[in-house]
Amino acid sequence: MVKKYQNINETVYRETLENGLEVIIIPKKGYKRSFVSLAIKYGSLVNKFIPRGASEYLEVPLGIAHFLEHKMFEMPSGEDATDVFAKLGLESNASTNYTTTAYLFSGTNNIIEGINYLLDFVQEPYFTDENVEKEQGIIAQELKMYMDDPVDALHVALMENLFQVYPLRYDIGGTLESIKKITKEYLYQCYHTFYHPSNMYLIIVGDPTMIIGQEEGAIAELFNIIRTNQQKKTFDEITDITKNILVEDAQVEKSSGFKHMDIVMPKVAVGLKLPFEKYQKNQAMMLELQLKILLEATLGPSSDNFQEMLDLELINGNIYLDVYTDSLCGYVKIQANTHKPNEFIKYIREKLLSLKKIKMQEEVFERFKKSILGNFLKALNNLEFIAFSYLEYLFKDSDVFEAISLFEKLTIKDLKKLEKYFHKDAISDFTILPSFNLDKKQKKEKQ
Repeated sequence: MVKKYQNINETVYRETLENGLEVIIIPKKGYKRSFVSLAIKYGSLVNKFIPRGASEYLEVPLGIAHFLEHKMFEMPSGEDATDVFAKLGLESNASTNYTTTAYLFSGTNNIIEGINYLLDFVQEPYFTDENVEKEQGIIAQELKMYMDDPVDALHVALMENLFQVYPLRYDIGGTLESIKKITKEYLYQCYHTFYHPSNMYLIIVGDPTMIIGQEEGAIAELFNIIRTNQQKKTFDEITDITKNILVEDAQVEKSSGFKHMDIVMPKVAVGLKLPFEKYQKNQAMMLELQLKILLEATLGPSSDNFQEMLDLELINGNIYLDVYTDSLCGYVKIQANTHKPNEFIKYIREKLLSLKKIKMQEEVFERFKKSILGNFLKALNNLEFIAFSYLEYLFKDSDVFEAISLFEKLTIKDLKKLEKYFHKDAISDFTILPSFNLDKKQKKEKQ
């Protein structure tokens, strides 16, 4: 299938192989560098499913998708996949988020060799009791590092406040207790269920003529190379994956919380829980973009409220705005460093609740709409952004390249539809306070 997007001068070539692997090629003529990712539609949100060949649900330990990603780099030969890519002159990496596990590499030469090796090592699992136990120690250290990072700790704490049972409330890496329960048997069950080609997407962003070394038929040859690689391998038949998804109401688990850490200035995050709803085609993507316009216009650096927060010393120089949706629900997060955490929380809560009645001038709406659209267009020059965004929104039944034309049609009336999300029961906050505040309090109590 070939799809052209005339308004942004992009073309996407997609082909589903016999084994179910979907191959996506996005040509970027004249680019010397290429970016390749093999993505599995499997992330930390899935912890209960029916394994391939079984008939009953299996609940696996938290963090197992991330653990599996780590273990895939170890080869039966004892070699690490990262070293093989390095010998080819390619930079490699991997990542796990809530919905996706991705293995990737980039470079200017040996792209074909890299593609073949990427497919080979991800499609050859090797787990033993010994290497699983070794990895438990490595990931435990990684988790402790994240737990000691106030930014990560703040995010996880806010998610625990917002969500009751949905796995967004848990760290992607799991917990120190959960990773101890991971076994090679669990890993193989997850691997054989989710790492089937029919649940995989190979995306290549670059100039096919430079990758192949010929002008004519470069894209067809690229598809053929991948097809040949897959034809040499044997896979189980394609089956549906049955997952148990926890759905909850729109009310937060806890309205507020705090903890002390070794920091100098308090860090605060206020979150808005987006309710569970069935998104139609492109709706999840457009909801994110609409919320970004609303947030930027209400609290962003160019807004009147941002200047007011500076004048009132409610923020220390900046504010961080984040919007996330998956195929079911999501959140809005407003985060800042502040010497006045309580006043900041009160201010942000008031501004969020004021959006129950959205009042915005046409020129203000158009200004922020153009700003976000401009940033989006600039990002289309980045190969990684194209690959990750295309897959991210594909998994949300959205097409990132259709965003421009849809975004241009947005009106203030569309924003009015967001008013239903802004209610008191959907808002929570969390604060990380400096430990010395605790010391002062303890001294006062002793006196």
